Amino acid sequence: MTHAEKTFAIIVGAISSLGLIWGSILTSRASDRAAKSAREAMEHQTKLNAKAKIAEFRQAWINNLRDAMARLMALGFKEPPAREVIEATAKIQLLMNKNDGRYPQLVKCMKEFSAAMIAGDRQYESNEFIELCQDILKNEWDVLKKELLELKSSVR
Repeated sequence: MTHAEKTFAIIVGAISSLGLIWGSILTSRASDRAAKSAREAMEHQTKLNAKAKIAEFRQAWINNLRDAMARLMALGFKEPPAREVIEATAKIQLLMNKNDGRYPQLVKCMKEFSAAMIAGDRQYESNEFIELCQDILKNEWDVLKKELLELKSSVR
């Protein structure tokens, strides 16, 4: 093999080695980008799942609050033992956020309503209590709908 052939073989070998190295670098970068993209997609999906779960919990909480409010209202149509009235009002208070601006009015209405029930007053007008409960439930439903719309828009 002549000197020119040896040099040519070395140059071809060097170019092939550089090609392999460059190919490895490009493959590594593509792999890194794919891994980053997969990680971002997984993080996004985790956030969506968390938001969906929170919305599910909020819906269950609203249902629980509605049931507790309805139970207390229903007690007004009979002569309930004081214990039932106290349990019903306590459940509503525990389900409500004490920092809600309507909380003091709700507690006031429940105390008046409960006192009338325990006293046997079947003529007590509970319209303020009923309207307040409706407003609270409507507001919470609106919050839930907003959360669900945000969740739906972030899926796209």
